[in-house]
Amino acid sequence: MRYLMALCGIMLGLFASQPAAASDKDPCAAGMVCASKPTTIVDALQAAGFRATLSKGEDGDPKVESSAEGYKFSIFFYGCQKAELCDSLQFWISFADDGTNTPELANKWNNKRRFGQMAVSDAKSLSMSYDVTTMGGLPAKNFADVIEWWATMLGELGKFFKENGPPAPAK
Repeated sequence: MRYLMALCGIMLGLFASQPAAASDKDPCAAGMVCASKPTTIVDALQAAGFRATLSKGEDGDPKVESSAEGYKFSIFFYGCQKAELCDSLQFWISFADDGTNTPELANKWNNKRRFGQMAVSDAKSLSMSYDVTTMGGLPAKNFADVIEWWATMLGELGKFFKENGPPAPAK
């Protein structure tokens, strides 16, 4: 009996330590922007003056392509269940290896900026990302601010590359 209780305790501990499967199952309310309803992301980008094209990523989840400050970028959807009910977004831009993409370069960016994380992959491509959760939806005004922050970061990225050398465009 003691062995069975210990086994149950271990199993309960294992299940309790697993992250909850997050997805936004509630309908996206009127006037809200939600990853669970990708067209609201496209509409919000277009309302802010950006072009936006909805497609699907390699994993089948929604993906939006857009551009700002002279850079093409993608918005990936996360926390999706069967390509639906997504709960978060990642604004993302990548640059191919040009020989200057180093962790030191990424850290130089990251040490002085609060939003937008830069990283270098094992293949030496450089990327910057900005993650946003939309659980329950974001008011359109709040999401417009998210878009403005991203565009500002892309503008700052241009200045950063002028000072530190531009990377190669992504392929």
